Amino acid sequence: MATEFHEVTIETLIYEAVEQSALLVENHHESTDIFIFAGPSPYYMSKENLPLESISYYIPFEGSDIYRLLVKVYETYHDYPIISFDIIDTHYLEEIYEEMGILDTPYYFHSNKEDIVDSNALVDYHLNLLKEEKVQVIATTLNSVYERLKELDTHVFLIKHTKAQIRDTLEKAILKGRQQKKEEAQMIVLQFQMISEEKEQNLHFQYECQLIEERILQYGKRLFSNMNVTKNHVVTLYTTRGIFEKATNKRRDFTFLKELNELFSVQINLGIGIGHTAESATYNAKNALEFSIKKGKGSCFLIDEQKRVHGPLGTLHSIDYTLLNSKDENQSSLTLRNFYAWLLMMRKKEVTTREMSMGMNTSERHAARILKNLCEKNMANIIGKESISQRGWPRVVYEINLIELRKHVNEKRKDEIRSISSNQ
Repeated sequence: MATEFHEVTIETLIYEAVEQSALLVENHHESTDIFIFAGPSPYYMSKENLPLESISYYIPFEGSDIYRLLVKVYETYHDYPIISFDIIDTHYLEEIYEEMGILDTPYYFHSNKEDIVDSNALVDYHLNLLKEEKVQVIATTLNSVYERLKELDTHVFLIKHTKAQIRDTLEKAILKGRQQKKEEAQMIVLQFQMISEEKEQNLHFQYECQLIEERILQYGKRLFSNMNVTKNHVVTLYTTRGIFEKATNKRRDFTFLKELNELFSVQINLGIGIGHTAESATYNAKNALEFSIKKGKGSCFLIDEQKRVHGPLGTLHSIDYTLLNSKDENQSSLTLRNFYAWLLMMRKKEVTTREMSMGMNTSERHAARILKNLCEKNMANIIGKESISQRGWPRVVYEINLIELRKHVNEKRKDEIRSISSNQ
């Protein structure tokens, strides 16, 4: 079935007993992006051995798999005997028995699929039911159990996957793989800020900053593709999401930052930005760095391409929340609420159309329209232009009257609540 998908290279891993699946996975860590298991048993046996960066799916035993098994049983016995099932969710069985109108026929099942499976224990489970004459037929999902029971001349059937079930799982896994590859290619920017606790930056501070910069650059050379030292004691590293996720163990390991703060008296904070372009990633990193500095020494925050804030990273107290945005330009009250929330979160009251468009994930034209509307309502006014602009002419700088904007947002919210209440 997998050969239908020409974009993937297939390697078949075969075990004689399900207990061998974990070792097979361990021996193929480096060469595999996606692991697909024939069922839940080998998956849960191997779960602890799966590499963090890999995608893994198992083909479930449900739907057409169960119907096909019941058809084969009926063809053999011209009736529905009492069956002992294993590794199947009970609600699937109950649903299928109900749909087939055979709910009066009892059945047994060993359904705790997340447990580590012992093939011998599973054989004994089915045999005991047979000996006690509680069941007449066995239906197992494991080939090793099927072979053992067949040797003992029992009435046993192997539940097999239908082609549709296999194809559906393959499609899900490959779609997830495409998405992951796309995400791995995203740009990530890391900005390390060095801050002196002293009011004046003395020679000792300058000396420590030089040592810290050297260490960060060495770290960058080892792990990242490009680096750049900017002004005001900020070191910027550029890389891709795939490399970053590996280097930080899926954003869990920030010991490098912790060690820097333990070695030096200078405060070192880290802001990380993800974006589809270097510009958007840098913008997100800059804002993430502001969150980090507000949190305190040695903290690290990340803002992703959807304007979600993650942090402080590398701690047990890390949380995720969203810099609110609206893509629907017709929902003006919602957009203004989101804009107000964003200003408070970023502690801003002076913005350009460019900053607003990038911060709220909207077009610059839409941002300009909102700011013009606020000016007309005396909730904003133009106070000047940018001193430096990377592209084109310097952009206009707007000062937002946060008090008036808050009043407006609250009034709009009250009107909406009253409208909803009257409709109810």
